[in-house]
Amino acid sequence: MTINQLKRKIKELELRNEELRASVGNEALHGWKPDVRIEKQYSWIYTWLYPLSVYLDKTVDPPTRNAVMTFVTATISQMSIHGKYGVKIPNDPQEIDTETYFKKQREYIQLNYDPCDICGENRITHQCHIIPRGEGGEYHKDNFFTLCPIHHHLFDHNRLNKDEWAVLSELINTKAQSAIVYFREVREKQQIEFWDKNP
Repeated sequence: MTINQLKRKIKELELRNEELRASVGNEALHGWKPDVRIEKQYSWIYTWLYPLSVYLDKTVDPPTRNAVMTFVTATISQMSIHGKYGVKIPNDPQEIDTETYFKKQREYIQLNYDPCDICGENRITHQCHIIPRGEGGEYHKDNFFTLCPIHHHLFDHNRLNKDEWAVLSELINTKAQSAIVYFREVREKQQIEFWDKNP
């Protein structure tokens, strides 16, 4: 395909995209494109759900809006993970954990952090997603480990040693069923690949 043919194809796809958006009758979607800056920070799932969130904010009561967003996010997460890894996780949607969120904000202000689940470091710790945010992982304590910056980085990049992994492997049983499945079927396999290459 030549560059001109590719440009024409892109233009055709953009027009078709506009037609599909118009077909649902929502003017708010006319000309809408995801904000790349928001997508980098919050992941593609939350960025693409933004128009739905705005629409629900204007049309339904907050409890209904939250229930719909929670269910849709969990469903997309399930589909995304199955498509990427062939792993079926349970669809157990959970609302945003505001209690954990405000607790973390107090920790930032008071500089008093929960200890790292692996090493006990408490000078600073993070809420580390088990199902990553970029794959629809929910902001909920049942989808977090509390990890220091070093162990957070090692966890995210599948570089923990076997002793460190054993601590999390026991702790995972207290988390959401979807997080347990993701941990065992995705993260653990990636971690084992690292051990095999670095005995």
